[in-house]
Amino acid sequence: MWLVVQKEISGGDSMLLEPLKSVGASLKWKKEKEKEWFDSVKDMESVSTWSPKYWNKDLEKLLMECMATQIPSFVSASNTDESALKDHLSQLETTTFPNLRCKRDIFKEAGLLTTYTKCCNACLSSHLSTLTDGDMSFSKCLLIYEWGFNMYRSEKLLMPHWSPQPRPLADAYVLQWIFSNVEEKLLTVTQKEVREVLRQAITAGEKPCTDTTIIQVLTGRAQAVQHISDTIKDKVEAVCLEELLHFLHSYKHEGRNLLQLDSFSEPYSNLQILETCCIFRAAWHKLTYIYSASADTDAKVKEFIDSTEEQSRELLLQAITSKVKVALKDHFRKDHSDFDKFLDCLRSSFSRFEMKNTETYETLIQTVHHVIVTEYVQALLTASAKSSSAKRRKIANKIEVDHQAIRTLFKECFGHRTAPLDDPIEGILDFILLTDIEAMKIQLVLLLHKFPDIRKELLNIILDIKGSLNGTDRNAMLEVVYDNCVGVERGRHSFFEAIEIKTGKYGICGCCFCC
Repeated sequence: MWLVVQKEISGGDSMLLEPLKSVGASLKWKKEKEKEWFDSVKDMESVSTWSPKYWNKDLEKLLMECMATQIPSFVSASNTDESALKDHLSQLETTTFPNLRCKRDIFKEAGLLTTYTKCCNACLSSHLSTLTDGDMSFSKCLLIYEWGFNMYRSEKLLMPHWSPQPRPLADAYVLQWIFSNVEEKLLTVTQKEVREVLRQAITAGEKPCTDTTIIQVLTGRAQAVQHISDTIKDKVEAVCLEELLHFLHSYKHEGRNLLQLDSFSEPYSNLQILETCCIFRAAWHKLTYIYSASADTDAKVKEFIDSTEEQSRELLLQAITSKVKVALKDHFRKDHSDFDKFLDCLRSSFSRFEMKNTETYETLIQTVHHVIVTEYVQALLTASAKSSSAKRRKIANKIEVDHQAIRTLFKECFGHRTAPLDDPIEGILDFILLTDIEAMKIQLVLLLHKFPDIRKELLNIILDIKGSLNGTDRNAMLEVVYDNCVGVERGRHSFFEAIEIKTGKYGICGCCFCC
């Protein structure tokens, strides 16, 4: 009896209606007989080996094999060739499925419509899954999904008569039944493409993407499917948000590898994570007006960005501190050192940082300035304490050149957007350059009022660098300082508190102020 079915699927002949009815009647008899057997006390083993038990499966298998031969295979020259895919889907719509639909009535009369419809949709689902196998772009997956959805909406598919009602429920059921594999592929490709674009932001040495690009990545695919249904739009949107959270979570750990202390030879890598945090913060601020993200999601995104930024800033400052210490190690003992090279390295790095109009950048520049100035003053006072009078005069000449280089660097980094940065080097330099004793007293008092953490032994080293004071003038100056600076409150920034000086060959001048 299967030969009758095969002939009908392959060619179609109204003369085969009566034989098909016999097939339908046989299957109906099998079902009734099977029920009788199960309701009776007959031996269940004999039921399990009863040949007609497998007629339904045999019929389904035969129908699937015959229908598969009706569906043309698809061969594409490339994964991005959408025109070939459109032609193939058009052929399915205009030729293949009409041929299968036209046989529906005869199978209905034969009592085989349910089985026939089930096999048709199973073949469609299998073929669509085949089309989405392998590496496929979002646009091609969307093309297949949208085609199938439109086929269903235009009633060009063979729908089972037992589909649940009302229609919206039927939509959800049929789309899950026939297109579940296509939808799964669409969401998988969405996840993959979003992940790839986001990961470009952490590629060392590469320019980070903009917040506009991130917004497009996270919203573009949802916008592309929103005309199909709200359901698929919500699913794509959820995948994008989930991938963003996954990316930010992993980014914090992966970023640490870019910020090793020995990596500052490539300074842009060190700043890239901070800039990326700025970009994602700006993007998320705009996305909150587009997405209906939960309060929990919003809190997680912000926490990931803030913690990553804090970790990155800490590791970056550790790297800068380490490098500036090395650069200043012999700076005041040799004519040439690596300090100028270090400043040039910073200049090059900060000049490539594009998110300059952010609180993150402003805070970073202020902190880096504080680190460099503190380390410079430490190196300056340490070298001066261990030097002879002749060497101190050379150090005094060097301070002016260095200060100008530091000032120029941070002026370029900051521009005119903020108030001047605190700078004890400038105060020390101004004092050294003065020649009038009264002006020196005033300058020293001003310096100590601005930086009250200058201890007595450090002040004596500064006076030693000046070098032109006799004992009487020196003691008079220290007396004025003592009278005017006792009880001065400590300022916001501490440049001198952590400085420790070990006396060298020439020691530190002993005077009444040091007692």
